[in-house]
Amino acid sequence: MRKLLICLALIGTAGCTTLRGPAPQAALPPDHYVVFFQPKTSELAMDAQAIVRQAAMAAQQRKASKIEIAVPPAVPGGPNVVEGRYTAIQNIISASGVAPGAYARAVLSQDAMTLPGGNDRAEIRLVQ
Repeated sequence: MRKLLICLALIGTAGCTTLRGPAPQAALPPDHYVVFFQPKTSELAMDAQAIVRQAAMAAQQRKASKIEIAVPPAVPGGPNVVEGRYTAIQNIISASGVAPGAYARAVLSQDAMTLPGGNDRAEIRLVQ
């Protein structure tokens, strides 16, 4: 009787392990990041710099073929900070080891620019 109970216990345990299925895979990080520059400048706050570094790590994890950086076009009558904003983001990303040839520039969409802070917004998109 004791041998039968041990066998039933072992069978029951083995059956439980087969019902669990495969271990879940780690989720990939996001492929879209938003940062804001200091108003009318090409300076990123510390928290925005940290987000750019997260995007760089995600690009490596996702094996992104392209990193698209979108900033608003030059605002008429305002300072021209477009080039400085692209450069600020690219410098942080390249410092993390991402190849410079992976960058692509884009103009931020009109819809994104109409959001609060849109003139100082930048988006980083990771493309597979």
